[in-house]
Amino acid sequence: MALNPVERRLALLCGEWVDFRSDTSKRLLVWRVPESALRLVQCFFEVQKHDLEYSSHDLFVVFDTPYEYSIQYSRALKQALRGQYDASKEDLASQGLTTDWFFDPEDVPNTSAGVIDALRSFGSKYHKTIGHLAAVLLPATVSDEEWFSAWVSRALQTNAPERLRLLVVDSCEQPRFPQLTPERDPRISVQRPAIDGLSTAQETFAQEATVGPAGVFRNLLMGVVSLVEKGSANQVTAKATDALNFARKQGWPDQEVVLRVLVAAALLKESRHQEAIQVYQAARQAAERAVGAAHPAGHKLVMQTWFGEGGAHLAAGDALAAAGCYDQAAVVAQTDRNPLLALEATRTAAFCHTRGGDPAGAIARGTRAMDIGQGLEPNARAMTTLPVAGVDLLRTIDPERVHVLELTKARLETRLVEALRRAEERTISMEKNPDPVLAREIEADLNREIGQAHADAEQEIAPIVAAGSRPFQQQFARARQLLGPTWPMGSPLALPTLVETADAGGIAS
Repeated sequence: MALNPVERRLALLCGEWVDFRSDTSKRLLVWRVPESALRLVQCFFEVQKHDLEYSSHDLFVVFDTPYEYSIQYSRALKQALRGQYDASKEDLASQGLTTDWFFDPEDVPNTSAGVIDALRSFGSKYHKTIGHLAAVLLPATVSDEEWFSAWVSRALQTNAPERLRLLVVDSCEQPRFPQLTPERDPRISVQRPAIDGLSTAQETFAQEATVGPAGVFRNLLMGVVSLVEKGSANQVTAKATDALNFARKQGWPDQEVVLRVLVAAALLKESRHQEAIQVYQAARQAAERAVGAAHPAGHKLVMQTWFGEGGAHLAAGDALAAAGCYDQAAVVAQTDRNPLLALEATRTAAFCHTRGGDPAGAIARGTRAMDIGQGLEPNARAMTTLPVAGVDLLRTIDPERVHVLELTKARLETRLVEALRRAEERTISMEKNPDPVLAREIEADLNREIGQAHADAEQEIAPIVAAGSRPFQQQFARARQLLGPTWPMGSPLALPTLVETADAGGIAS
């Protein structure tokens, strides 16, 4: 049976992997792929569990453990390996395999070499059935790309067996690990598989039977989508015309909104702001027809057009016109019972009033954003834009004082980075002769330095806030009540990190 477009990409990835595997001198494969193809790569790892035409018959163990620092990462990888093994015991038993692999993560050093030893132990236990063992390193977050790359490089220096390979996935658009190249280490292979998500979707739709109006429209829509990425705004507009006429003929106002939003996005890419604004307004008329027809997503479509038009006004330099759009988006969000988007619309409207020279309007909307945030579940507030809204409100009240808080945050970040750097350096010097006592000492010192840095920052901001106006103090206290005592210094988005490290004493006094 012929493979479909997704399966052909999976087969291509399998071929790339087999090419890498066949070179016995290599140990690390770096796949650089478009961000739109990341899900295809993850799908490839998943389907390797099954016997299919595009299976390599190797075992891929995927680790999405965040990378903070070397000792933490090494320990977390070992624990994840143990956890995945325990979770798969029933599957192993059903295949007639033993489930008596003995491995205690605490018995192996928290180093890159310790992780390789753990993988080697597991691979040797099941070497007759798993082919090659591939450890896929897909950290959910990375505190420092160079440190992570250095960790991987040290893992390569352990002379892992040929049947044990490492695999790292990187982005073509924004490479995070440029140090991992064969020029740095001949055991590294870098491949750029010819896959991307959009072309895969296009081919998938093109191969499916065009059944009824929905099938015809789907093909028309995909033609517009492909041009948004690669064509000009005029090409997108021309391509969308037929699709718009078709959607209108079928009585599909929701699809009219989708098409017009795509056209507006193409216009904004070329800074054709006024044209984009007109297209968003036309999209809203279609969205309101959807509301009138009781479409379940009608209010969300209307909201999307207000957000889009607001962004176009802001890009054109008309902050107050943008604010009006975001005000309307907030009203629709409240009608739709969507507090998260109501918060974001209100926060953005406040930002626009500040930029437009209307601090009173900004304070009113900033206060309203905090009111909306108060209605959210306490555990969810920090995961929204409420931490940013709190700082924006303070910045409108007293921009100089918030600038001093930003400088304090910059000094805190510098201390935290330095503490991690020292821990990394000590860890690297220890790796050749692992010492569990020394490793615990390194982490204890790191935790102590981090705690002291935060305590010092808290002591520094207390007089800064105390010397502020009563409204500043009240809003600071309210934000802390809603977001917890670590706000704003412990919130990654609330305060940007500045390069400056000027003394904050002047304004505090």
